[in-house]
Amino acid sequence: MDGSLRGLTVHALEETERTGGLIREGVRLTADEIRTAVSIANVPALLMLVFQMTGDEAWLEPPFQPTRGKGLGDHDSGGLAEDVQETIREAAVQAIRGLQEGRHPAIPTPSPALFTRMMSVCMGEEIPDGYGEMLSSEFARRVTQDRTDHEAVPPPKDFKVVLIGAGVAGIAGAHQLEEMGVDYVILEKQPDSGGNWWQNTYPGCGVDTPSHLYSFSFAQNDWTKHFELRDNIQHYFHQVIEHLGVRDRIRFGVEVLTARFLEAEGAWELTVRNEQGREEKLRCTVLISAVGVLNRPRMLDIPGMGTFEGKSFHSAEWPSEFDPADKRVAIVGTGASSMQIAPAIADKVESLTIFQRSPQWVAPFDKFQARIPRELRLLLQSCTLYRGWYWLRLFWQFGDKVIEALRVDPDWPHPQRAVNARNDGHRVFFTKYIEEQLAGREDLLPKVLPDYPPFGKRILLDNGWYQTLRRDNVELVTEAVAEVTQKGLVTADGEHRDFDVIIWATGFEAAKFLQSIDVYGVDEVRLRDVWEEDNPRAYLGMSVPDFPNFFMLGGPNSFPGSGSFMYFMEVQMRYLRGLMEDMFNQGLGALDATHEANERYNQMVDDLHERTVWTHPGMSTYYRNSRGRVVFVMPFLNLEYWEMTNRTDLENYTVRPATVETRTSTP
Repeated sequence: MDGSLRGLTVHALEETERTGGLIREGVRLTADEIRTAVSIANVPALLMLVFQMTGDEAWLEPPFQPTRGKGLGDHDSGGLAEDVQETIREAAVQAIRGLQEGRHPAIPTPSPALFTRMMSVCMGEEIPDGYGEMLSSEFARRVTQDRTDHEAVPPPKDFKVVLIGAGVAGIAGAHQLEEMGVDYVILEKQPDSGGNWWQNTYPGCGVDTPSHLYSFSFAQNDWTKHFELRDNIQHYFHQVIEHLGVRDRIRFGVEVLTARFLEAEGAWELTVRNEQGREEKLRCTVLISAVGVLNRPRMLDIPGMGTFEGKSFHSAEWPSEFDPADKRVAIVGTGASSMQIAPAIADKVESLTIFQRSPQWVAPFDKFQARIPRELRLLLQSCTLYRGWYWLRLFWQFGDKVIEALRVDPDWPHPQRAVNARNDGHRVFFTKYIEEQLAGREDLLPKVLPDYPPFGKRILLDNGWYQTLRRDNVELVTEAVAEVTQKGLVTADGEHRDFDVIIWATGFEAAKFLQSIDVYGVDEVRLRDVWEEDNPRAYLGMSVPDFPNFFMLGGPNSFPGSGSFMYFMEVQMRYLRGLMEDMFNQGLGALDATHEANERYNQMVDDLHERTVWTHPGMSTYYRNSRGRVVFVMPFLNLEYWEMTNRTDLENYTVRPATVETRTSTP
């Protein structure tokens, strides 16, 4: 048995190889393992490791400067000549050996300015100076375990938090609440944690964000695949909850029905349906919603819905016993879920008919279903410097590098096809890829090539989609579904097709935040009315005027246009922790964003969105509400939002005094 895994039973070793697990401390590699891992590792990340270990600035100069990668690939070679790569790899072997022997880096903590320079070399493109502080702090959070953003402040004696939801945002919230020493409880209506990942069990379900980016900074994971599938993601959440020791804080099977702010008492009162199905009342000082929005299936309003005699269900409600083998299957929709389901079942069904409302831009997915070699997994576990730089590369590649391509250049002469020159470059790149994938099936090109700019809708990754469309038993239909019958579907041109199964991959009510809970603030104002059902606004996506001590993780305009959702939830929760600790320090009773701050912030959001691809004319996306306003994604760069939330700003809040009860309970 390998020395780095010594102590594991055979069963545990096999389980680790299959599912991975949270990264263990003290993993060491043999000399052969180091050399094998380095031979397949990402060269630009290795280059930064070597520079930090040696401090020799020659590593940041030619011939060691990587080129800029194209598309969303890892660009593992850095575009460097083979002999240059080999020089870097050999130096990395020596550096990693030195780390294992206890040698310290020559530059243990690069300054923000040096960090910006290193990142520019690492990515093969100029990173603006302002990024240094953010990148260095996030690097430290993952490498040196420097995760304390606030001095510990004891909460008042009777201060209690209720957090609604045990998905990604809820787990990020639990992590900070644990560190604060706050009395809290998590209410989760489902029987287990994981949120959308518990709910969605359809074949092929997985992330389209790199696994190492889809990870908490405080619980990094030994992923088995570059893009992990649903079961291992759910396994990860279970492990994180156990690692944090918060399972006893979660009440599963509890649904929040109403939440009402009691002004005289400065507290929230919740009506919940408990585990036994009975209603009960709960009270708390602060209420945090970690309720997701991609969890309420959206069904089409089509004549005949409910008349179909076969099996019909939404993709998020996949029946556990369902087997599509040898069936005539229809999938309505061509979004992310459909693009994962279709390739996973196409070789099992008798026939598969996919109904498309509009085509999607799809990027190459070189590492689809690719397993991470064992030695590389061990390197990622044992070498924090390599892991930190690998994460940063993904963070930039899938984050601000992409977002810059989404902003409208008013001087760009071809707005009908792209919003700026870089965006047009993406269009050319993606178009060429699609044409290559469908060579010999040019009849499909008019159906699948979008006529709107890339990233106008969520960009998707090709997990076998085009190869699926080429199959003899697969048909792509671009006529709209007009009617459901007992036997199948009728399209707008009047053609009827018979099916055994209809899968509705029609998305979610993404614009309707917190629709499942009635939340009442000051003077009994109802949040749903303030938001006019599908027009939600919140300061920083977290606080709404007249709803004191009610905060949201993953609220309106909180989802990244590109990047890591988990990162943003951590950023938001760190900000909320700062607000609560301000309350402790200053003896404040309650906080809610002022109307002026909320209006100013959301006007900035709307103005920026008017200059992004998501408001491009002639295109629909679930990011927008019924009025055409973008309410789902934020228009900011990662850096811009980080700067807005990196410190608390009580000047933008209505500060409400503590009640007599709260003041007397403060230590």
